[in-house]
Order: sequence, then structure tokens, then C-alpha cells
Amino acid sequence: METVADGNVIRSLNRSELRRKALFYLLSIYPYRSYLSEISRAIKSDPSNVKGCLEGLGVRYTVEESLVGLALVKAEQTKNGFKYFKINPDVVDEVRAMKAMFTQKKIFAVEIG
Repeated sequence: METVADGNVIRSLNRSELRRKALFYLLSIYPYRSYLSEISRAIKSDPSNVKGCLEGLGVRYTVEESLVGLALVKAEQTKNGFKYFKINPDVVDEVRAMKAMFTQKKIFAVEIG
């Protein structure tokens, strides 16, 4: 399993704002889970794009770089056929740290003399 410190995880999240939005939305509702259309509404994106960032879909969102493929999110199929997604409990603290890293604003001070 890859960890948050793994370069592939950071690169994947750096390359896709949608992956970050989906991951951080699921973190905000942890320990609860959500289904695709609910996540799509919450992050204001098309369900097919959200499905791609969660599980992979073609060339744009590869399975290996999807949130499930990176082991950041788990997909759960229910008896009634619905698929739910939630943060992988094994990486919750790492994802929280990563969110802080992505949301820090860098301030540069320049002295003019």
C-alpha cells in the first residue's frame, strides 16, 4: 500500500484538483461514507469525472492514480447495488496532514531597499 508520503500520491493529488476535492470532502464526512452522485453534488462536478477520480476511467483518470487505486479511499458495494466511498481508515491521519499541506498559503515577503 502506498502512503501519503509516497511521491505517486502527492503527484496524483497535485495533478488533479478534482481528486483533492473528492478526497477532502470524504475526509470532512469521515467516518461516514457517501455515494457517487452525493459526492458530485457536494464538490460541484460531473458524476463521470468524479467516478474517474475515485476509481479510474480511461486515460484521463488511470486506475493506478485514482483515489481507490492509491488506497486513500475504499469502495463498498451494498446488497441493494449502491456503491459507497469513504476514506480508508488506515490513512485518515495522513490525509488530514496532507490536507493541511495543500491548504497552507505560502507568503513571500520581499524587502525593497
